[in-house]
Amino acid sequence: EQCSSILQTTQMLFEMTLLKFDVHDLCEAASLLGPICFSLFIFIVVFICVSMFVTIIRESFAFVRNEAKLKPNEDQRILSFMISKLKQWLGLSKSSELERDEDMRSRYIDPIESFPDKIDQLLDVLNQFHVEQQSNQPGEKVKLSVDDSFN
Repeated sequence: EQCSSILQTTQMLFEMTLLKFDVHDLCEAASLLGPICFSLFIFIVVFICVSMFVTIIRESFAFVRNEAKLKPNEDQRILSFMISKLKQWLGLSKSSELERDEDMRSRYIDPIESFPDKIDQLLDVLNQFHVEQQSNQPGEKVKLSVDDSFN
């Protein structure tokens, strides 16, 4: 029944590679030929999959080894950077003035960059003032509120 069409046979073979199969159905179909064909199929598929896996790993290691030969100082720089950051995190060493300057520059917010947001905030407050002044009676005072979310 599972091998009645090519599609069902292919599906059954993929399930076998995932080790989702029923041994009793194989033995009932052909007591000698079923297990032999199944074992042969599994050995071939496992051999191909393991060969591909080993080949991928071997080529990856060869690529990394060649890259390491071209850039030997980069590994040393990465290691020294990691050790210095670990020492700073543990409090064993102080950060240099250059690193502190770089940290301050990264936290600096340029006022020109926040200018459009401030203008939008001002226009919103003026619009709110205008709407409330139009809706209020002539003798009432209008209270303005400024949202400080852009600071």
